[in-house]
Formats: sequence, structure tokens, C-alpha cells
Amino acid sequence: MKKWRCNVCGYVHEGDQPPEKCPVCGVGPEEFSLVAVEEKPAAVKRWQCTVCGYIHQGAEPPEKCPACGVGPDKFVAVADLVQELTPAAVAAAGEATVNPALDFISYGLYVVTSAHDGKINGQTANSVFQLTVAPPQIAVALNKRNLTHEFVLASGKLAVSILAKEQIALVKNFGYRSGRDGDKFAGLDYLPGKNGCPILAQCSAYLEAEVIPDKVVDVGTHTLFVARVTAGGPASCAAPLIYAHYRTVK
Repeated sequence: MKKWRCNVCGYVHEGDQPPEKCPVCGVGPEEFSLVAVEEKPAAVKRWQCTVCGYIHQGAEPPEKCPACGVGPDKFVAVADLVQELTPAAVAAAGEATVNPALDFISYGLYVVTSAHDGKINGQTANSVFQLTVAPPQIAVALNKRNLTHEFVLASGKLAVSILAKEQIALVKNFGYRSGRDGDKFAGLDYLPGKNGCPILAQCSAYLEAEVIPDKVVDVGTHTLFVARVTAGGPASCAAPLIYAHYRTVK
């Protein structure tokens, strides 16, 4: 049986021909490549960055983490982290085991957008969560190096597009590159929200929010923005994309 790999999201299909449509990201058969017979995916290791949690697949760790920039010495083979929970394991726990443990906290995947001075930008984020219902408030953590962080800090406004499972390709589109280097919205369907921040078409649902000025917290590499939700609602109502699923197919 032949194996075909999606060039966009990495999904592997088994069959004489590639599928008519990728069940994960939706691209057509032209985006599939035949997996060589000698290739043995089971032998490929998964390496986790102990700084930011990024997962790399390959025989060796990457020369540089594409997410936070650290070198291969900060990567640990995921298989080496699997251990029985014993008093000795608890006593030996440290920096190398903290981030892998955090990965088991359930996350969604979102595109956080903002607008400032006639420009728009967005970034992939998983640090978005609800704080209260009445009034509706959310918290969003953004890396200080990112352009979206700059826009949110300046405008005090943001929007969150809750990605649908079929929108997995947008994770890469809005992540791992800066909006300073190009228009991330080029070729995509979106519309401006009431607060001017873009909302992605076909997302599961969306939220618009205003940052509460005295609830902006410096947390080191990131800033935590507590924001009041001012508008939002269901969109496609499709099943949302979960970070754990993305990690298995990216």
C-alpha cells in the first residue's frame, strides 16, 4: 500500500492514489507527495524544546528552534521524558521536565488580531482563556517581540478568531514569521470587526475585546492582557482546533 504525505499539514494517507481532499487541512491531491518506500516514519524522533515547548520531528534536533531561537542543546528527545511516576522521578524533576508537563494542559489554537494606524496584523496563539462570565473577560498572552503585541499595546483592542479544525494550515500562516516581513492576510477571507480588528472567515467563533488598562501585566518574555469582551459570536460552529491535535499532524 502506498503512502502519501500532505505537504501543508503532514497528514499521511494510505492508498493507491492521494485523497481528493486532505481530511485535516482541506487541500487537494496536488498537495500530496508520495512517501518513499525506504522512508521509515516510525524511526523519526520527536524532539521538544525545553524553553518554549516546540516539537521538532527528525533524526536529530534542529540547529535552531524556529519558535524561540535556542540551539539544539535545549532540545530533549520526547521518548526520553516518558517515565514512571515514582518518588525518585519527582525528586529528579527539573527544567527539562517542566515544559513537557505543561504540554498536557489542554489548549485551543487561535489567531489573535489587532489594528493600529491603518494597519492590521495577526498571530497564532494558544494562550487565550476565559476569566469571568459576568462581565465577560478573557486573558491573552503575547510575546513582546511580535508585531501584534505592538499593535495591541498601542490600540488597546484585539480580536480572537477561534480556529476550526479544518483551518490547521492557518497556524503556520500566522506563526513562525513576522507581519513586519509581509502581509499575513494576503489571499485570505476576513472582515473587520466592530473594533476594526480582522476576523477570519470560516472560524468556529470569534471574540472582540478591549484591553483593561490597569490589567496589563509584564510576565517576562510576554505581556498578559486582560480584556473585556465587547462583541463576538459563533461563526461556522465547526469543531475547534485543539493544540494537542495540531502537534500530532503538523
